[in-house]
Amino acid sequence: MHTAAQHIKHFLAGAFVLLGMLAPAQEKGFTVSGKITDRNGTPLEGITVVLKETGNATTTNKEGMFTLVHIPAGNYTLEFSGTSYQPHTQYLKISGDISLRSISLMAGGQDLAAITVTGRTASQRVALRTIKAEVINIRQAYDQAATLHDMLNRASGVRIRQSGGLGAPPDVSVNGFQGRSVRYFKDGVPMDYLQGAYNISNIPVNSLERAEVYRGVLPVSLGADALGGAVNLVTRQPAARYAAVSYETGSFNTHRATLSAFYQSDSSKFFAGAEAFYNYADNNYKVWVKLTDPDTRNQYTGKVSLFHNGFKSYYAEVYAGVADLRWADRLKLSIAAVDASREEQHPALMTDPYGGIMRQQHSIIPSVTYTKSWHEQKWQLEQFLVYNTYYRSRTDTVRGQYDWLGNFTPIPSRRGEGRQPSMSDIAFRYLTSRTNLKYQLNAENALELNFVHNGVSRKGADPLGPRFANTNTDVLAPKADYQKQVLGLGWESKWLHRSITNYLMAKGYRYYSTGIDAWDARDIHERERVDTKAVYWGIGDAVKYDLNTSSFVRFSAEYAYRLPEQDELFGDAVWIVSNFGIRPERSLNLNLGYRLQQPVYTVEVNGFYRRTKDMILLVPVQAPYARYTNMEHVKGYGMDMDASFRFLKWFTGNINATWQSLRLFGFTVPQDQWKNGSRLRNTPYFFANAGVTGSFGNLFRTGDRLQPYLHYNFIREFYLETIPRRLEPRGFMSLWGSADIRSDLLIPTQHQLTAGASYQLGNVPLSFGVEVKNITNADVYDYYRVQRAGRSFHIKINFQFIHKKSISYD
Repeated sequence: MHTAAQHIKHFLAGAFVLLGMLAPAQEKGFTVSGKITDRNGTPLEGITVVLKETGNATTTNKEGMFTLVHIPAGNYTLEFSGTSYQPHTQYLKISGDISLRSISLMAGGQDLAAITVTGRTASQRVALRTIKAEVINIRQAYDQAATLHDMLNRASGVRIRQSGGLGAPPDVSVNGFQGRSVRYFKDGVPMDYLQGAYNISNIPVNSLERAEVYRGVLPVSLGADALGGAVNLVTRQPAARYAAVSYETGSFNTHRATLSAFYQSDSSKFFAGAEAFYNYADNNYKVWVKLTDPDTRNQYTGKVSLFHNGFKSYYAEVYAGVADLRWADRLKLSIAAVDASREEQHPALMTDPYGGIMRQQHSIIPSVTYTKSWHEQKWQLEQFLVYNTYYRSRTDTVRGQYDWLGNFTPIPSRRGEGRQPSMSDIAFRYLTSRTNLKYQLNAENALELNFVHNGVSRKGADPLGPRFANTNTDVLAPKADYQKQVLGLGWESKWLHRSITNYLMAKGYRYYSTGIDAWDARDIHERERVDTKAVYWGIGDAVKYDLNTSSFVRFSAEYAYRLPEQDELFGDAVWIVSNFGIRPERSLNLNLGYRLQQPVYTVEVNGFYRRTKDMILLVPVQAPYARYTNMEHVKGYGMDMDASFRFLKWFTGNINATWQSLRLFGFTVPQDQWKNGSRLRNTPYFFANAGVTGSFGNLFRTGDRLQPYLHYNFIREFYLETIPRRLEPRGFMSLWGSADIRSDLLIPTQHQLTAGASYQLGNVPLSFGVEVKNITNADVYDYYRVQRAGRSFHIKINFQFIHKKSISYD
């Protein structure tokens, strides 16, 4: 088995060989290159650039860059055009290489001196792809006191569990599938190496460009074993020199700050930047819990403030690189640092209060990103590599017990508040490599290959943890290894005058693990090392048919696998025991959708069918232990509707709703057969959102803008545990009435209202945002019936300076 150092050595050796092969020899002629962005500095991909006299043509990449090569000296006409927009031209006299820098789009297409070109933004292009993705434009929330959690929760088909307030571990549910079935990416790279200190619960919106939520079928470019879908977080893509700072304060002693800056040389060949954010919150909101009367010892329900629920995190990244060179379109070297600490108030269910348990994690993360295109951009290569050690610890040494009022009772015989005391320190060493290669055969056909390698080794120590039999050796001490590779190959083709786009893909999955079957309920021996490996294959296809210029239908089907993760195989050596016999989850996913886009409104309707086998769940074994195992089969169908519209000149509105029926099947043991046909537990089956945003300009000064907004969120009741189908509400599609079950098993119907406003000062680079979440102070709950915060108030201030350069010629 190769070590991490050997993996890096082999990768770098191969990379240098590849770079040598790709570096083209100097040929006669000159080069015209440039960068195309919109008025806000957002790069525009897919803009067609044609040198009229020669027919030499290309399109911009996702950074908005284009390059035309081997052009003889002379006078030329350069044409820029995008779908459904008026083309524009620029006249050039070429006697050497020319670089057109900071080409910006102007509304209306009137300013030819600035080279006005038109096209779709990155968010629009992703939303219109063959594979369905819900695109959340994060840029529009930079001035708002909103969270990424809130914005994702407003998307159709998406629900997020975040129990415990800011910083609590999140869990995204996409069309009913949740947990490990949904994968997370940062700029197309799996986020495993970042772990919990960088996730959707603590990333500020000002750090992102957009979020892409894929449901069911994933494109080849996202190399992961996902069943339910994926969330891809796209970081800010600066196109000019800028600096930005934001600060937010709110209820429950919440503080959030961001800092970002970007510099690019006049030649555009060197760039550098920084990104940092800080989060802090006491999360001391009020919740309903079971209290005990000290005199009668009777229990009653009361409302108390959480007292040990705080969270603090830091993230900082600096990077530098070069661009537009003969051997690299872009080379970026980055180093990031993350640190987070979280107080643990209670276990998964709000049953017992804790007052001293702490979790901490930190890491230094170096990475490199390399992109290169050649042969007139027909070939495009992108390589990402990261190697880091992630440290995680848990401390539980309190000799006593807290109650929900924060009172402490010493109990000398106890060694910790939880079931197992802990002073664990665990190191996870990650090696992640992503290679993406695209080849444009012709205007109608393109191939894409994507390969992702994830390797992680775990080694740690816990003086209070279990030991191997007849020794004093910590069961965390021996190293456990896990490797996973996902290979994807895609073929995109266009037919019938490009009215039909087909995307055919195949994926291969491989994993290997080695570890010791550690279980404190019996004697554990160091010799019990288990090696597990397996290979699987999946296939998928997506078709999009443009009915006309404003509407299309799309269909996708995929048979995919979700491999068991390292912690599901290894356990945690405390209360979750290992299980090396887990089979991967596998699923058949079908999706059908229709979209109609008109100047003042857009409507989209989608339906889906899922059939998943061997779902991996955490289940009890011998008390107090649990282990991950293949437990349930799930099948079901559902639909969602999403509409947006403009009205009364100043307002835009949106509404979406999702209904899904996900049912268990395949139980053959007599005592479990009642579960057949029951709903998947802990999963909402109907939810909806509605919102309206206004935009008013030049109110108090020239160029200012006020944007008020109001959002409503509805969740129909769902159930903490599996309940018999006969006890479900009797109404049509179970949309009214209530289940005939105990109240503690029912997560009630919820209504939540949020309002806010942002104000931009116009020619002054300042903006302000205010927001009131949960205006009515309603009781709202997450999965597992964990209560979330009531009414809260938030204020945010932003400063952003953008240096816009004029076009120049080298």
